[in-house]
Amino acid sequence: MSDQPPFISLENYDDINQIRSKFAPLAKINLNHEFNNLEECKFFIIRTQGEDNVHRAMKYGFWTSSSRKNERLHEAFINKKQDVYLFFTEINSMCFSGMAKLTSAFNPKFHFQFWLIENKWFGTFSIEWLYIKDLSFKLFENIKQIQKLEGSEETIKSVYDLIDCTELSIENGIKMTKIFQNENSNKSLFEEFLQLDKLEYENRQERTNNLRFEKKFKELSSVFETIPFSFSAASYERKKNNRKPQNGYYQPPYGQQYYYQQPYQSYYQQQLVGYQFQQTPQYWQQNNGFYQNQYYSQNQFNNNKYHYPNRQENQEKSVRQYQQQSQPYEIEQTQNPDSIEAVQNFSLDQKFQINNQQLQKRTKFEKTKKQHNKNDIEYVEKAKAQAFVQKD
Repeated sequence: MSDQPPFISLENYDDINQIRSKFAPLAKINLNHEFNNLEECKFFIIRTQGEDNVHRAMKYGFWTSSSRKNERLHEAFINKKQDVYLFFTEINSMCFSGMAKLTSAFNPKFHFQFWLIENKWFGTFSIEWLYIKDLSFKLFENIKQIQKLEGSEETIKSVYDLIDCTELSIENGIKMTKIFQNENSNKSLFEEFLQLDKLEYENRQERTNNLRFEKKFKELSSVFETIPFSFSAASYERKKNNRKPQNGYYQPPYGQQYYYQQPYQSYYQQQLVGYQFQQTPQYWQQNNGFYQNQYYSQNQFNNNKYHYPNRQENQEKSVRQYQQQSQPYEIEQTQNPDSIEAVQNFSLDQKFQINNQQLQKRTKFEKTKKQHNKNDIEYVEKAKAQAFVQKD
């Protein structure tokens, strides 16, 4: 690790002149830069997952990304007519944090070992920082660009919504450069540098003189140098462990099995029926689900000892009981027609008393009817009580 830059930090980052003198990549930040021939320059959006890697890129002047994105930046630098500029933003930050210029092509032989995640990024670009200040996305709302991804339609997005390493149009690049040149901001990533320095120092302590890390780093870096623009640490580990692809997926190590792999069939020995999806477990392959099974829907109550009546049967039963209860009253009225005349010959007070008694019986009958009564016999006995007026 002798070729690695030493750890550098300040007690505080309030003095901009002290920052410029301490860190060589930041020697020209936030000055009145003059840009010539911007029409022939190239511009890229750089989106990072966190502030840690941007913090180290600012201090040491290095940058790298995945192999395909490195190749895109490398070709842009080699074929450039003028400078190549990078606009940095962190995911969920709601602002652009800085603007830098590429000063070298991609170097596949030099590897910075202290990025946030170990053994993931290799090779480096050299960059020089021009502006470090937080500029809100609101300043860039009106700058739109068409983006087309593989397998999708063209969409119009704001520049802060573009994916990592997207090349901007010349017009949009000039607009963003002028915003960085003219807008002022009191906030910047320097406010987080003290905490980020501690995290960097801890990472250095963990990886320095760590034999396991050094061995793995040398192995991956040596392979990367042979194929710098097509290397992937994840794919290399899969090939190393002999994880051959099976139907588009890789087998896991140590004989483990994923749910989409065919070896799961050994756990389910039932015979397959009908058209099946061969890449899923057998209990997912059945065309008829458990509750959609025709045999289950027809026989779910037939084999049960206890039959629970449904709501329609309960309603029919209550209607049948009400009809039976009303029959004795109608028969008795037809057999005793004098009872109607007797009611008509009574005085108003007596009629009021009779009607009141009948209403009381009626309301009592309705209340018992509305209540849920499990004892059918008790219900019938209450309903049989009738109110008749006897002659004096």
